[in-house]
Amino acid sequence: MSRIIAAMGAGTLGQGVNIAIQLLSLPVFLHWWDLSQYGQWLMLSAMPAYLSMADAGMVSTAGNRMTMAMGRGDVKQANRVFHSATVFMMLTCGALGGLSVLAVLVVGIPGVDTLAERGALLCLCLGVLVSFAGGLADAVFRASHRYALGNALGTLVRLGEWIGSIIGLWLSQDLFAVALGGLLWRIAGTVMMAAWSRSQAMGLTWGVHDAHVQEVRSMARPALSFMLFPVSNAITFQGLTLLTGHLLGPAMVAVFNTYRTLARVAVQVTATLSHALWSEFSRLFGQGGAPAMLGLYTRAARIGLMGSVTLSGTLYLAGPHLLHWWTHGAVPGNDALLAWLLLYAAVCGAWHIPRVALMATNQHDGLAQGVVLISAGGFVLSWCLARYWQVEGIAAGMALAEIACALWCVRALQKVMAPREAWA
Repeated sequence: MSRIIAAMGAGTLGQGVNIAIQLLSLPVFLHWWDLSQYGQWLMLSAMPAYLSMADAGMVSTAGNRMTMAMGRGDVKQANRVFHSATVFMMLTCGALGGLSVLAVLVVGIPGVDTLAERGALLCLCLGVLVSFAGGLADAVFRASHRYALGNALGTLVRLGEWIGSIIGLWLSQDLFAVALGGLLWRIAGTVMMAAWSRSQAMGLTWGVHDAHVQEVRSMARPALSFMLFPVSNAITFQGLTLLTGHLLGPAMVAVFNTYRTLARVAVQVTATLSHALWSEFSRLFGQGGAPAMLGLYTRAARIGLMGSVTLSGTLYLAGPHLLHWWTHGAVPGNDALLAWLLLYAAVCGAWHIPRVALMATNQHDGLAQGVVLISAGGFVLSWCLARYWQVEGIAAGMALAEIACALWCVRALQKVMAPREAWA
């Protein structure tokens, strides 16, 4: 219980920092840029997110397997998994770094024309690849029962990256300066986090001497399934951001993202609890399978459902006043847009803990496949509805797709986990 409380504290810190960054970014960026420039930055920032799938889910899968192995007391197996994942990530990140340079600076990306835009996009791409090293460090913290510390350090790295981007904005107001500032702070923070993970690691060591190709093969299927979650997120978040910009212009991107940021506060609160439980789900599953984690899951799922619905309802009542105060009237009021996005947030928060229960135990194959297909369908639905309802149509498609994802998750739980009646 003490680990869960500490993890929730670290998660609360992380979500608080995320919310603060989201709330402060709009007024800070609009101090130097107009809505059109800020929308351009948001669209540019959305592009590298597709690289987040580059690890093929190997970091998440390895972290789960390491934690389950340590739960059984098998340090040798945990190191074998860790070293195998490290080799895989070194090769993957090196190759993708070279391809990013080639694609951005030599071949070119449609819509990224100026030198500043290309430099910014390259920095953002490299920042995503550097974050994978931070993911490996976080896996060490999770497996050695120090999830709270790893989470807190990861939060500080994200905060430093944001501060670096703001410093770049303050010094230059140039897209490249903003992205470069964030990248430099990301690199420094990741090195610090990796160094700290070495202490009190319970026998886990950084290296590659225990790597084995068979270990990579055994992780391939759950890892590839993990890859589908970033694909789904990229479709839902970055994809809809780009769709909004394409159909309605950069200024409407800033409006849509502002409303979505407010709505996702409800999701982030539930995520604090679910991510605090991730390593505990893995550890308990490693010790005794699904029955060992049923009690913890059931209590947490009920709390997550009630919290998500309650907070979304509260935000609907307070949202217009918060938006006016937050944006100083720069973003116009839109009750329909707020309602659709809060419906999305309530549903998303409600199935967050069931999703994590499957992901933390590498039992997420069926869920991942369904979610990515539903997300793709939701993108098409948003595109169609936007032609009639404008930005409200995009939000409606997003909410309806989330409802379908939640229903699919319930189906996946009933199909995969046992005993079935305990997960109902």
